[in-house]
Amino acid sequence: MSSFCVPPTQLWLEVSPEVQNQSWQQSQSSVSPRHRWNAFLNQVCLSTFLPWLQTEYAPEATVHTLPITWELVNGTAINIDTKRLILIPDKNLETREFSVPQEWIDIPQWAGDYYLAVQVNPDGQWLRIWGYTTHEQLKNQGSYDSQERTYSLDATQMIEDLNVLWVVRQLYPEEQTQTAIAPLLILSATQVENLWQRLTSSTNPRLELPFEMWGALLNSQDWPQRYIQKPSLVNLRQWFQNIVADSWQTIESYLGTQPDFAFSFRQVADVVEQSIQRVKEIELANNNQAVVLMLTLTAEIDGRVGIRAQLYPQERNVYLPRNISLALISASGEIVQSVQARETDNSIQLKRFKCPQNTRFSLQIVLDDFNFIEEFES
Repeated sequence: MSSFCVPPTQLWLEVSPEVQNQSWQQSQSSVSPRHRWNAFLNQVCLSTFLPWLQTEYAPEATVHTLPITWELVNGTAINIDTKRLILIPDKNLETREFSVPQEWIDIPQWAGDYYLAVQVNPDGQWLRIWGYTTHEQLKNQGSYDSQERTYSLDATQMIEDLNVLWVVRQLYPEEQTQTAIAPLLILSATQVENLWQRLTSSTNPRLELPFEMWGALLNSQDWPQRYIQKPSLVNLRQWFQNIVADSWQTIESYLGTQPDFAFSFRQVADVVEQSIQRVKEIELANNNQAVVLMLTLTAEIDGRVGIRAQLYPQERNVYLPRNISLALISASGEIVQSVQARETDNSIQLKRFKCPQNTRFSLQIVLDDFNFIEEFES
């Protein structure tokens, strides 16, 4: 394609072979073909548009987006003084509609002022800015797709000439570009940990949670570290050597902080010799309640580890939430066994099972939209 095919009011930029090659190499660190393609488009867009912008209009322009963002959400943020541009690249040749992921609209720390629609040639040889709009217009006039979680605007509602943006910035630097953003949920540290653990195995984490929770996770400063950090594998044999992760406690240490919880353990006070018991408190998102997962390990004569998994309410005289389930999942992802709480259950437990050395399995707790998973090795 050559520049004469583009309307004179639209910006067309050629992408150098060097940028194409570098962008492709950098995208290979992504885990899936879809993520690699998304990273490639965004890197091509950023590496071509930013130098042009700094040369022609805004030498102070800086990139606000981390590459890890492209694993999750399409788009790149560029800061210019007090304003923010959001570039949304797309390889489709059809430009009847401009779609923006909800994250760029409804997360306060992500939201921009101006949103630029970027068409990138499928081979990455050129790109064009075919229109722009504002946060206010997208939020108030755009159509919202709850399935894809995007705001979309018809092409006829877009401003085609990018020069208009620079003129407006000079003449009306205080132009109202953003509209009000609803506050997101405030998550506890336990909720954050549980939610990130839940998302570890998801192929599309941005659609796994209700947006109020997903947006709250991404609104925190440390979300990139949380996203790339893999949950540690719990080595159960180390428990017999008194090597235990901080998130798991002895019953005695846990009771020191939760004295009312002792009532729940009267039925398990008689523990056989050579058994190890550890507990972990898990806060249920959107339920204002916590449960306690207890594991009892026994060293078997044949070298296997006997395991009993039980679930209790955190508070005395409180039943488990109805329909909360506890499941044992094999290394291949199959549910081996599961149990679900009834209306007046104050505990549930899996059938005791035995694992040879180096066997991997997971325990899963599910209640409505809440999904907690922890992986173990025997």
